[in-house]
Amino acid sequence: MQPKHPWLQKCIQKLEELPQIETTIIIEPFLENTLADGLLTIYTPHNKIHQYIVEIKVPITLDTVDANINYIHHLQEKLSHDKRTLLITNALSDAVMDSLLENNIEFIDTTGNIYLNNSSLYILVRSSSTQRKKSKITTSTLKVAYPILQDPYILQYPTLEMIVNVAGVDSKTVKRSLETLYQLNYLQRQRNGTYRIENYTKLLERWEMGYIENLRPELLIGTFSTRENIDFNDISKQILEIARNQKIIIGGELGAAIITGYLKPISMTIHIPEEYNYRTITTMLRLKPDPKGNIIILKQFGNKNQAKYDSFEPVADPLLIHAELCLYPDERLKETAKRLYEKYIITRQEIAEMV
Repeated sequence: MQPKHPWLQKCIQKLEELPQIETTIIIEPFLENTLADGLLTIYTPHNKIHQYIVEIKVPITLDTVDANINYIHHLQEKLSHDKRTLLITNALSDAVMDSLLENNIEFIDTTGNIYLNNSSLYILVRSSSTQRKKSKITTSTLKVAYPILQDPYILQYPTLEMIVNVAGVDSKTVKRSLETLYQLNYLQRQRNGTYRIENYTKLLERWEMGYIENLRPELLIGTFSTRENIDFNDISKQILEIARNQKIIIGGELGAAIITGYLKPISMTIHIPEEYNYRTITTMLRLKPDPKGNIIILKQFGNKNQAKYDSFEPVADPLLIHAELCLYPDERLKETAKRLYEKYIITRQEIAEMV
């Protein structure tokens, strides 16, 4: 089973925290003759509530809210009368929420803001930032979860040395993180004191959520664009040549294109060693800081950010690439993420089930 988008996973959790609410979600891109992210059904004790066609959108701002409202209205016109569109997104500002409410756009965001308004159910929850609970999973825990997802057999090794090396944290942090993942039911503890993954898909979903919201911002150096109108293919070839000769790893869309042979990339993520001066890259490629740029530079963490598969190209591990693709969900990236998952990640899931 392909994992849910981390934002969708978190929004469903927020919805199910409400009393007497249960849900089911079907991940299916083609519903009601339209592209979508899934079909969500909400249940109460006495009624089967409305079914929602789920649309996941990148963080919505005041600059983009009108375009998203128009898109949702247009999509709603295509649907049958018994289904509505539900917007799933990251944290919404009060001003954006007000605009969505004024236009009767139903939504759930990752912080627990919820608006549902159909013939069977009305819910409006506006969460306070001061009331939001901090996750027990820290960035260190996420770094420890990464080698576990990368190689489920690593939990069976007699010492923690391999996890320490791959995660880039000390043994005390590894022990503490394993206990946290166990307490949160992501790991099972065995009689001999080792662990195994309880449910690979759930751990992957939680890791991707944490990567997007917490770990990636910690690793982010900056977002850049070219100083001149240079073709992206030329930049791609140039960075690949640089990466082959140095400890730089390619991820994001360009990395996905290399290992799947499917996507025509329009952006890239560059993972550089922590000690590496990023200005060396920005100078070579003639890049300038640009918050809306298509070249992202991240610091590497630990010692195994590169794919372990036989490849002559310096490409990031599929876990990192898949998480990056989930950050900006659109139709071409959804299909690429699915191919990446089925080609590489599902094998790790199968190994976890056998361990």
